[in-house]
Amino acid sequence: MEVAIEKLAVISFLLIGVSHIFQPKVWVSFFIGIREKGEVGAFINAFIHFPLGALIVAFHNVWHGIPMILTLMGYGLLLKGFINFVFPKLGLKTLEQVSHEKSWEFVVAGFFSVGVALLFLYSLLNR
Repeated sequence: MEVAIEKLAVISFLLIGVSHIFQPKVWVSFFIGIREKGEVGAFINAFIHFPLGALIVAFHNVWHGIPMILTLMGYGLLLKGFINFVFPKLGLKTLEQVSHEKSWEFVVAGFFSVGVALLFLYSLLNR
């Protein structure tokens, strides 16, 4: 099951990362649209991040080597979902940071996401 979760992570982080690199302005507009929904927007943000985090935490309990990074990222996604579901006003504070002037931050995040996907792919191929 752990290998399957790692494959899912490679696919997810690679696609979303490439999308962030090539469509940062669309991502900004997307998150601004979510932010405009107020606390409901925080719930939408939670629904985006929580499922992958819950899946990783439930089925990828690895605490050594490169795969440990995925486990930690899973807990991070779970925490982000928790904050947005339980403390939506706090979750909205992160959405307030999103602006068209800072769309380059999505490109940076995209390269990070692609890098993580490639690191996990490397780990999978070298087992």
